Amino acid sequence: MKADYKHGKFTLANTDADGFTYEDYLDYCEGNGIEPGDEYSDDFDDWRKEESSICFDEDLDNIENCKEYNVPVLITGNLGLWWGKPEIEAVRMESVIDAVHKCLRSADYGALIEWEDGEIHVYSYHHDGCNSFTIRALSKKGQAKQYAPYKPEDTKRLPYFYAIGV
Repeated sequence: MKADYKHGKFTLANTDADGFTYEDYLDYCEGNGIEPGDEYSDDFDDWRKEESSICFDEDLDNIENCKEYNVPVLITGNLGLWWGKPEIEAVRMESVIDAVHKCLRSADYGALIEWEDGEIHVYSYHHDGCNSFTIRALSKKGQAKQYAPYKPEDTKRLPYFYAIGV
Protein backbone atom coordinates (compact mmCIF):
# COMPACT_ATOMS: atom_id res chain seq x y z
CA MET A 1 0.00 0.00 0.00
CA LYS A 2 1.40 3.37 -1.06
CA ALA A 3 1.38 6.21 1.49
CA ASP A 4 -0.97 9.14 0.88
CA TYR A 5 1.26 12.23 0.87
CA LYS A 6 -1.58 14.63 0.01
CA HIS A 7 -3.41 13.97 3.26
CA GLY A 8 -2.31 13.03 6.73
CA LYS A 9 0.19 14.31 9.26
CA PHE A 10 3.96 14.01 9.07
CA THR A 11 6.69 15.40 11.32
CA LEU A 12 9.10 17.74 9.54
CA ALA A 13 11.29 18.64 12.54
CA ASN A 14 11.30 17.98 16.26
CA THR A 15 13.62 18.94 19.11
CA ASP A 16 12.52 15.97 21.23
CA ALA A 17 15.45 13.70 22.09
CA ASP A 18 13.28 10.68 22.99
CA GLY A 19 13.85 9.02 19.60
CA PHE A 20 17.49 8.27 20.37
CA THR A 21 17.98 4.97 22.18
CA TYR A 22 20.71 3.74 24.44
CA GLU A 23 21.63 1.19 21.77
CA ASP A 24 22.14 4.09 19.31
CA TYR A 25 24.41 5.72 21.86
CA LEU A 26 26.40 2.53 22.37
CA ASP A 27 26.88 2.21 18.59
CA TYR A 28 28.01 5.83 18.41
CA CYS A 29 30.49 5.36 21.26
CA GLU A 30 31.86 2.15 19.76
CA GLY A 31 32.26 3.75 16.33
CA ASN A 32 34.07 6.74 17.82
CA GLY A 33 36.24 4.95 20.40
CA ILE A 34 34.41 6.57 23.33
CA GLU A 35 33.80 4.89 26.67
CA PRO A 36 29.98 5.01 27.06
CA GLY A 37 28.25 6.14 30.20
CA ASP A 38 25.42 4.06 31.61
CA GLU A 39 21.81 4.43 30.46
CA TYR A 40 21.03 7.03 33.14
CA SER A 41 24.24 9.03 32.79
CA ASP A 42 24.64 12.68 31.91
CA ASP A 43 26.85 11.53 29.01
CA PHE A 44 23.98 9.61 27.41
CA ASP A 45 21.52 12.45 28.04
CA ASP A 46 23.96 15.04 26.61
CA TRP A 47 24.52 12.85 23.51
CA ARG A 48 20.76 12.54 22.94
CA LYS A 49 20.32 16.33 23.16
CA GLU A 50 23.23 16.96 20.80
CA GLU A 51 21.95 14.43 18.25
CA SER A 52 18.46 15.94 18.47
CA SER A 53 19.86 19.43 17.87
CA ILE A 54 21.87 18.27 14.85
CA CYS A 55 18.82 16.54 13.35
CA PHE A 56 16.61 19.60 13.99
CA ASP A 57 19.12 21.89 12.24
CA GLU A 58 19.35 19.49 9.29
CA ASP A 59 15.55 19.34 9.05
CA LEU A 60 15.42 23.16 8.98
CA ASP A 61 18.04 23.10 6.20
CA ASN A 62 15.75 20.74 4.24
CA ILE A 63 12.85 23.17 4.65
CA GLU A 64 15.05 26.07 3.57
CA ASN A 65 16.34 24.25 0.48
CA CYS A 66 12.96 23.00 -0.74
CA LYS A 67 12.16 25.13 -3.79
CA GLU A 68 8.40 24.52 -3.37
CA TYR A 69 8.70 26.14 0.09
CA ASN A 70 10.40 29.26 -1.25
CA VAL A 71 7.03 30.99 -1.77
CA PRO A 72 5.14 33.73 0.09
CA VAL A 73 3.23 32.35 3.06
CA LEU A 74 0.83 33.44 5.75
CA ILE A 75 1.23 32.72 9.47
CA THR A 76 -1.84 32.50 11.71
CA GLY A 77 -2.14 31.11 15.21
CA ASN A 78 -2.27 31.83 18.89
CA LEU A 79 0.09 32.44 21.76
CA GLY A 80 -0.02 30.17 24.78
CA LEU A 81 0.47 32.64 27.59
CA TRP A 82 -0.10 32.28 31.32
CA TRP A 83 -3.19 34.51 31.10
CA GLY A 84 -4.77 33.01 27.95
CA LYS A 85 -4.39 32.18 24.27
CA PRO A 86 -4.69 35.37 22.23
CA GLU A 87 -4.89 34.97 18.46
CA ILE A 88 -2.21 36.70 16.43
CA GLU A 89 -2.85 38.97 13.49
CA ALA A 90 -2.01 37.17 10.23
CA VAL A 91 1.62 37.75 9.20
CA ARG A 92 2.94 37.49 5.64
CA MET A 93 6.44 36.08 5.16
CA GLU A 94 8.37 35.51 1.93
CA SER A 95 9.18 31.82 2.50
CA VAL A 96 8.34 28.88 4.72
CA ILE A 97 11.74 28.97 6.45
CA ASP A 98 11.36 32.68 7.24
CA ALA A 99 7.95 31.90 8.76
CA VAL A 100 9.32 28.95 10.74
CA HIS A 101 12.12 31.06 12.20
CA LYS A 102 9.63 33.77 13.19
CA CYS A 103 7.44 31.14 14.89
CA LEU A 104 10.41 29.67 16.78
CA ARG A 105 11.60 32.93 18.35
CA SER A 106 10.31 31.98 21.80
CA ALA A 107 10.94 28.22 21.62
CA ASP A 108 13.21 28.01 24.64
CA TYR A 109 11.74 24.63 25.70
CA GLY A 110 11.64 22.96 22.29
CA ALA A 111 9.64 22.81 19.10
CA LEU A 112 7.63 20.55 16.83
CA ILE A 113 7.01 21.24 13.13
CA GLU A 114 4.43 19.13 11.32
CA TRP A 115 2.94 19.04 7.84
CA GLU A 116 -0.77 18.23 7.86
CA ASP A 117 -3.04 18.23 4.82
CA GLY A 118 -1.13 20.98 3.00
CA GLU A 119 -0.45 23.19 6.03
CA ILE A 120 2.57 23.45 8.28
CA HIS A 121 1.93 23.58 12.02
CA VAL A 122 4.61 24.94 14.33
CA TYR A 123 4.43 24.34 18.07
CA SER A 124 6.85 26.55 19.99
CA TYR A 125 7.21 25.47 23.63
CA HIS A 126 8.25 28.09 26.19
CA HIS A 127 8.04 28.87 29.90
CA ASP A 128 4.35 29.92 29.73
CA GLY A 129 3.14 27.05 27.53
CA CYS A 130 2.96 26.58 23.78
CA ASN A 131 2.53 28.98 20.90
CA SER A 132 0.67 27.30 18.02
CA PHE A 133 1.03 28.55 14.46
CA THR A 134 -0.22 27.50 11.03
CA ILE A 135 1.71 28.33 7.86
CA ARG A 136 -0.13 28.32 4.53
CA ALA A 137 1.15 29.22 1.07
CA LEU A 138 -0.41 32.31 -0.45
CA SER A 139 -2.25 31.84 -3.74
CA LYS A 140 -1.62 34.28 -6.60
CA LYS A 141 -4.65 36.24 -5.37
CA GLY A 142 -3.27 36.26 -1.82
CA GLN A 143 0.20 37.29 -3.01
CA ALA A 144 -1.33 40.30 -4.77
CA LYS A 145 -2.78 41.50 -1.43
CA GLN A 146 0.06 43.26 0.30
CA TYR A 147 -1.84 44.80 3.21
CA ALA A 148 -5.50 43.76 2.97
CA PRO A 149 -7.00 41.25 5.40
CA TYR A 150 -6.47 37.70 4.14
CA LYS A 151 -9.29 35.22 3.51
CA PRO A 152 -9.14 31.41 3.27
CA GLU A 153 -9.30 31.60 -0.54
CA ASP A 154 -6.07 33.62 -0.48
CA THR A 155 -4.11 30.51 0.49
CA LYS A 156 -3.27 27.17 -1.10
CA ARG A 157 -1.78 23.82 -0.09
CA LEU A 158 1.91 23.25 0.46
CA PRO A 159 3.26 19.87 -0.68
CA TYR A 160 4.76 17.44 1.81
CA PHE A 161 8.39 18.05 0.89
CA TYR A 162 9.69 14.55 1.51
CA ALA A 163 7.13 13.29 -1.02
CA ILE A 164 7.85 15.76 -3.83
CA GLY A 165 8.51 13.76 -6.96
CA VAL A 166 6.94 10.58 -5.54
